Amino acid sequence: MSRLVPLFELNDKVKFVEEFARTTMGDDPCHGWPHVERVAAYAERIAESIEGVDYEVLAIATLLHDIGRFYQTNLHHAITSSKVAEVLLRGLNYDDEFIEKVSHAIIAHSFSLGVEAKTIEAKILSDADKLDAMGAIGIFRVIYTSGMKKRGFSDSIHHFEEKILKLKEKLYLPQSKRIAGELHRRVELYVAWLRDEMNSLGYYM
Repeated sequence: MSRLVPLFELNDKVKFVEEFARTTMGDDPCHGWPHVERVAAYAERIAESIEGVDYEVLAIATLLHDIGRFYQTNLHHAITSSKVAEVLLRGLNYDDEFIEKVSHAIIAHSFSLGVEAKTIEAKILSDADKLDAMGAIGIFRVIYTSGMKKRGFSDSIHHFEEKILKLKEKLYLPQSKRIAGELHRRVELYVAWLRDEMNSLGYYM
């Protein structure tokens, strides 16, 4: 399923980056192009009531925040993504200040790196990325990834509890927190159901 995201229609440079990201990332529902579209949709919802957002920075950081997952390096994917972004944006004649804003937003979106978001664009991207890991979509993503990694029930529950159920507390903006309330509740309910059913069968987790 695809949707038109106005955030990516700002100008020809953004459209070029969009095509690059779409082609590179493919249809992986968890971290590929569908994920980028969903993060953009959340980013737009969050940003619509915030003054002073640089939408071009936000658009390009959103497009490229997970691009590093599709390159074979020994670096964290967010760092690789920032390096890919720098090369691409220099080729498009963006200045150093713009590139630094995009790079910071990309690096600060990562849950595991733990870098604090300093700009409004970085906060929006970080929150939007986390919202896409919550709710029914987030549950699907965990199950899909668990299947790919051959991860069992116990490890999946651990992932929910050690990451997904902690995302609400990592959000920066009140707009994001309002969206997150129901999404968080859905994950809590699912994990409780899963634990209850497994326990009833003698698998105590």
